[in-house]
Amino acid sequence: MIDTHCHLTYPDFAGDLGAVLQRAADAGVTGFITIGTDPEDWRHTLDLVERFSASPYTVRASLGLHPNEAAIFTPALAEELRKLARSNPRVVAIGETGLDFFREQCPRDKQLDSLRAHLRISAELHKPFVLHCRDAEEETLAELAAFRERTGAPLKGVWHCFGASQAHAARAAELGLYFGLNGTVTYPKNDALRAVVATLPADRILLETDCPFLPPQGWRGKRNEPSYLTKVVATLAEIRHTSPDDIARLTTDNAGRAFAL
Repeated sequence: MIDTHCHLTYPDFAGDLGAVLQRAADAGVTGFITIGTDPEDWRHTLDLVERFSASPYTVRASLGLHPNEAAIFTPALAEELRKLARSNPRVVAIGETGLDFFREQCPRDKQLDSLRAHLRISAELHKPFVLHCRDAEEETLAELAAFRERTGAPLKGVWHCFGASQAHAARAAELGLYFGLNGTVTYPKNDALRAVVATLPADRILLETDCPFLPPQGWRGKRNEPSYLTKVVATLAEIRHTSPDDIARLTTDNAGRAFAL
């Protein structure tokens, strides 16, 4: 299995990352895409990827400016991101980027400027973008559709931590997005999400943890880690009426295609 969205550079893992990755491997998770969310984290992310370049685990990176950090966005910062992503083959995606109107930690116009720059870099480098969207579904989908119409470039990206409606899912699928599914699908009160996930196109679903955040049911209130993907897989198998092995194979194939692994 492949954890397509994790934050392995976060201080939560500073003391035992090797053990965390070994537990993941023991559970069948041997591929990881760790997300760099700001310029300082980009450097830590690339250092971590290099550190594990000869390990039994396959650790790759995605670099971007989280929308809650978009107040620092400038064209020069976008150029730095472009150069880093172009020069390192282990950088397989751009992001996470997007819109977060829930926390409103920076102005919406700065978030939009940053998102548009990430989309341009993604299209130029032929690397998928990783999308963060919270309380901004309509605005996000409108931006993606406008970018596709304006540039004529096909969209290839992942809606990280997908949790939107059936109507939003249909529009996202039409735009070419994949759907990152994590511990939130296991929460008892998330029947509405499970109903939507049951209908997502089989060739567009991906596994992710977003660790150390969003642990599945059974570990809530604790640090999340990649080995817990087995709980997500079991839940997906149940709601999609298939087996955990089929979910593992399907999502691994999808990740290979989405990120050109």
